[in-house]
Amino acid sequence: MMIKFLRKCLEITRIIPRSDLVVRITSAHPAPDQIVPGEMTVVRDGVDKWACFRCPGGCGETIKLSLSKNKRPKWTAVPDWLKRPTVSPSVRQLNDCRCHFWIRQGQVDWCKDSGHRSR
Repeated sequence: MMIKFLRKCLEITRIIPRSDLVVRITSAHPAPDQIVPGEMTVVRDGVDKWACFRCPGGCGETIKLSLSKNKRPKWTAVPDWLKRPTVSPSVRQLNDCRCHFWIRQGQVDWCKDSGHRSR
């Protein structure tokens, strides 16, 4: 709770930019109604398994990234001390939304081929 308060204070005073995503860690896979905009749920049961979040492009689709080291494709989702995730590699939606973006320190950074504007 203190980290959330500190992050909000730093964002309000513009010491850090406003976060598009923050991490919530859980041991069980979230139900669809538990995946909310602005929050990335990392499923962790001893090891990181999944990163689940709503598409930032506005299509409403749920994105589920495998964090398993044994599966392909795979991503890493590493939160900093303010619970802002950095995801690698980039995320590309092949549905009608056609989003392509990086997530760095909780901010969505759009790729030029996605059709969305960068900040």
